[in-house]
Amino acid sequence: MKDSFLINNSYGKSLYSKIKDLSIIDYHNHLSLEALKKNTAFTDIYDLWIAPDPYKHRAMRMCGVEEKYITGNADCRDKFLKWCETLPKLVGGPLYHWSRMEIEFLLGSEDFSWNDDDLYERLNTHLQKNNVTPRSLLNKFNVQFNCPCASLIDDISFCTENPSLAPSLRGDDIVCPSLDFINKLERITNIKISDLASFEKAVQARLNDFYKIGCRFTDHALDNGFTYFEDDGLNNTRFINLLSGKIIHNDMERLSSHILVKLAENYSRVGFVMQLHIGAQRATSTRLRDVAGKAGGYAAIGNSVDINSLTKFLDDVDLSYKLPKIVLFTLNPSDNAMISVLAGSYSQDGVKGLITQGPAWWWCDHKQGIENMLENWSSFGVFSNFIGMTTDSRSFLSFVRHDYFRRILCNWLGEKKEKGEIFENEKELYLIAEKICYINAKEI
Repeated sequence: MKDSFLINNSYGKSLYSKIKDLSIIDYHNHLSLEALKKNTAFTDIYDLWIAPDPYKHRAMRMCGVEEKYITGNADCRDKFLKWCETLPKLVGGPLYHWSRMEIEFLLGSEDFSWNDDDLYERLNTHLQKNNVTPRSLLNKFNVQFNCPCASLIDDISFCTENPSLAPSLRGDDIVCPSLDFINKLERITNIKISDLASFEKAVQARLNDFYKIGCRFTDHALDNGFTYFEDDGLNNTRFINLLSGKIIHNDMERLSSHILVKLAENYSRVGFVMQLHIGAQRATSTRLRDVAGKAGGYAAIGNSVDINSLTKFLDDVDLSYKLPKIVLFTLNPSDNAMISVLAGSYSQDGVKGLITQGPAWWWCDHKQGIENMLENWSSFGVFSNFIGMTTDSRSFLSFVRHDYFRRILCNWLGEKKEKGEIFENEKELYLIAEKICYINAKEI
């Protein structure tokens, strides 16, 4: 893409020229651990570009494309062509931009059109000729540190082979453990789990394994309807009931609150950053869940978060031990100011950015959402503490979103500078942008 893309002022263009080549630290994504481990070369553009991307699937459904061309059994070439037919209809949206950026990055050329009859064959030839693999793409994107999500019971041993790769712990199955999860945790840790204390011991042992392999980030979903329950002293009984298969829903919610607090305490002790993704309404279409799976691109934005539950959770962790660093991701835009203000509601001596708001997330990860996030965080938080962009994606081409974010950031800063709202000189602006795009995440 031309350097002027998304940047309409001279300060922004100059700033972008200085930060565009910074290394990428992607601290939260959903790239396939198996694909990273095997590092098999891609031979079909559909498998690389369309199959792993629920954003694209969602857009095609909204345009009336039949499911057989999305997740069904249609030929890969036909699925590719259906996506190319869809793209011009998405003008103004992030997929319209991202898709162009992805293919330009892959080819190293702007010389293509979605209407080209031979584009599918041309892209496949490029993949095969250049032996494009997951790791070669990460190297080409200049990804210095990549953190795909992993469960506590996943095999993460292969991460030792690559110093630029470490898992981001996905902790939802710890907070709401199934009997299958508990049994696997027993086998991995060789710790017999018979009560809550032994469960917490096994979890701690596995957390230590994750830390030793380089993990520094964890992630939990606080979905729509999240409610926090204070400890009433009955959670060991609830856990034993869980082991016997007799726990009821309300007791599971209370047990989950207790486990979440204990995890936050352990994250603080070990040195993990705790990411909380707030406000997704995941239960929408039962039909699409059956067809496309639980990550099929049909989730929605939930209600505003229960701020009393969130603050009580944070307060209980703060009082029982001390808070880990926490990054709060908001899906409902109406929560932005409320969440940003929390950055000043908790503190620790000598710790900057104890609580920060994460980048625009999921359905808000577009130009308008990013600009709103920048305005919001600069107004209610400390702008230079912002941890910057992460892809939160399943696609190996999605790292173009770091470039997308950097362009929007530079344009936003440049506009403020031209209006006289920012007094720093260009060198000082660069240092702020460098912190947001690279340094703050690297320091963690």
